[in-house]
Amino acid sequence: MASFNLTNFDAAMKHMYPYKKVENMVYKNNPLLAMIPKDTKFPGRNATFAVEYGLTNGRSATFQTAQNNRNGTKLSDFVVTRVKDYAVVSVDNETLLAADGNEGSLLDVAKAKTDSALHALSRAMGRDVYRSGTGAIGQLHGSAGVADTSLELVAGHAVNFEVGMRLKASATDGSALYDGVLEVTAVDRDNDILTVHATQNVAIPSISTNDFLYAEGDAANGGSNIKLAGLDSWIPSSVSSSSFFGVDRTADSTRLGGQRQSYANSVQETIINAAVKTNREGGRPDACFMNPTDWAELALDLEGRAAVAGANHRRRYDQKDRAGAFGFSSISIATPAGMVDVYADHNCPINVAYLLQLDTWSLKSLGNAPRLLDFDGLKGVRQANEDGVEYRWGYYGNLICKAPGYNCRIALA
Repeated sequence: MASFNLTNFDAAMKHMYPYKKVENMVYKNNPLLAMIPKDTKFPGRNATFAVEYGLTNGRSATFQTAQNNRNGTKLSDFVVTRVKDYAVVSVDNETLLAADGNEGSLLDVAKAKTDSALHALSRAMGRDVYRSGTGAIGQLHGSAGVADTSLELVAGHAVNFEVGMRLKASATDGSALYDGVLEVTAVDRDNDILTVHATQNVAIPSISTNDFLYAEGDAANGGSNIKLAGLDSWIPSSVSSSSFFGVDRTADSTRLGGQRQSYANSVQETIINAAVKTNREGGRPDACFMNPTDWAELALDLEGRAAVAGANHRRRYDQKDRAGAFGFSSISIATPAGMVDVYADHNCPINVAYLLQLDTWSLKSLGNAPRLLDFDGLKGVRQANEDGVEYRWGYYGNLICKAPGYNCRIALA
């Protein structure tokens, strides 16, 4: 049998990870990430597009008045720049040599390592499409200080952390980072508690209640965001005059910054109210995404209503699979905007939901997102300072919304 070398290992990697398979691996457990339309053409330095937020006033039943008041429509140009994210895996040369005549054992090792890297990247992408782009993945809830190795988080935030993850911290979301780094040694996902390395925790003596945590290398650090501009940035809880891709959205906080709906009596009623508000602006939302905890509350509430109303009512609220490659289960709710499918997504923060018109969104990237970074034709790169071969995955792109006013952020508490 021929020796298994770097050349045929590269070929094997290409065979193991064709794009469709990579897409399935990354998207299959991330409903919103999977269902957002993809655009793999993002040439130039940025993507510029206009959002109309005001019609011309040159209209009147009186011609002279229409003529006197004529002016152009109100447009704002969003200038969206790309961000980057990477996942890197390496295979040492000793393993390559030891696989002589035993290709299967090497491929098993390579696949395990590469799958782990892709999983890490998919978790980051799935989470980032919901967030603001600052890089924050959790917030402290309980008190913390220099002597603490146990950090209590806001409910539901522990799912974003991994053992071995190195963390940075800041006083507010996106602000300048404290000096020092923490390393996670244990994660209690049921009680939302992180345990950090005792000798490293002293590196951030200023850490305290309500501080924000970031994976090392992801934080805005008081400057420009380097992560995806997710739903929390396009449809924030409140709109400020701060520039967002070059736009002051206070000129029309709805059409430029999306809708907001407060909680009202039940999850179902709140979603319907949000659909009313969105439809009033001309939107036709077709999907709603929320945390599984909130989705379960909706399902149990509808099941109780169905039991009272009878079988005909029940059928309107049965789970169903959305037609498509991934088949995510949903609950279908009748709204003034039409039927809306409600999906559970573990990446969505608790007590927040998003009612979206999906065709107004696009994950725009340079080529596939993610992709094997093999621009020189080689799948693997010889490591300069290590005895091995490195494989790099990543993407260059950002999330875009061309009609923010057709989408709504929903508070569920």
